[in-house]
Order: sequence, then C-alpha cells, then structure tokens
Amino acid sequence: MRIKRRNRSPAESRLLSQDIAAAASAAGVAGRVCGAGCTMKCPQCGSTGCQCTCSPRCPGAARALSADPDTYPIESLILPLVFEMKRHGVFTPCWSCEGHARPDGSLWKLPKVWFYCDSTVPVRLLADGLGALKQAGKLRTPWQVVVTFSDPDNPDTTFSLEPVTSPGSAIALRSLQDDVAEIARSLKTMIGTEARSLQREARDALAGKG
Repeated sequence: MRIKRRNRSPAESRLLSQDIAAAASAAGVAGRVCGAGCTMKCPQCGSTGCQCTCSPRCPGAARALSADPDTYPIESLILPLVFEMKRHGVFTPCWSCEGHARPDGSLWKLPKVWFYCDSTVPVRLLADGLGALKQAGKLRTPWQVVVTFSDPDNPDTTFSLEPVTSPGSAIALRSLQDDVAEIARSLKTMIGTEARSLQREARDALAGKG
C-alpha cells in the first residue's frame, strides 16, 4: 500500500524544525553532566558548575548518575554510554545494564540503556545513527531503539537502546560491550550528522512544499 503522509499544521512543522535544529546544534546539557548534585571543585577553573573536566572517567560519575548510588551505581562498562546520553541533553537515562554472561560464556543479560525523551526526533536520529555506524563497520552487531516501559504504574513512555540478537545467538558479550564503547564515542557526532541530513532532506516538507 502507499504510505500517505499525514497533514501537519504550521505549528507542528515549526516544532519539528526546532527539534531537528536543536539536535543538529548538539548544545548539550547545561552545567555539570551528572547534575546539580555534583559539587566537585574543578581543578582547571575552580568552578563547581562547569564541564571542564566532566567525563565518564570521573570517579564520582558512577554514583552521581544513579538514582540509588549506594546499591546500584552505574556499571563501569555501560557508564560511558549513560554519561554521553545524559551529556547530550535530550535523552534522560533511567536504567542501564552493562550485560552479563553465564558461567559457560553464553549471553545472560544484554547491555542496554533505557531512557526518556520528550521528542521522537532525537529517537529517530539515534536509530538512524546506529544503522549508519553498523553500515560503516564500526559495530559488531546491529543495534536498535525500541519502545518499552519501566513500571506498570509509570505512564511515561520509555525507550531502550539495545543490540539486536536472536535466541541462541553466539555473539560474545565482549563484542557487545565493545559496541557500547563505540556508540558512546560516536553519539554526539552521529546525532548531529543525522540531524543535518534530515534538515536537508526534509526542508521542503517542513516548509509545506511536499
């Protein structure tokens, strides 16, 4: 069947354009990536609110990014991805797992990050960027963004960034964790690249010409 495009009001088109432009600019979160709770004095500028040395390598990041730092600090191998998603400013990570293997080495739990996002535009750009990374040979396994939910009584939609695997998959956990590191390194660039591409391709449609 033919996929018919839905009609958008001028206000809806403006909002889409703004969301795409914001993703293209990649301004990122203001202040400390881990939030206002981080009061470490910067060794470079002396501020307690700058990002001069904000990094997933910060010894306080694993606790500061967790809602339950004493019991569940962010696991070290998923921490860079959680940190970069939070730094980007439009994704709000809410749960993560670095992945785990059974004693025989087979996959038990997949590495993944669950997150909230107020707009579907960055979610689309993230999914497109993951596809581009795989096509470029930078990922061992395809990755996807899927809709999920956290708790039955939570009405907010949650998204999951996770690898695509099949039952009995022979992919090694280490390979998936290498992918996590690559996605974290590439996140800002790939979102910006996909946003600028969408701006070009959808210019006429957003202007009401197509």
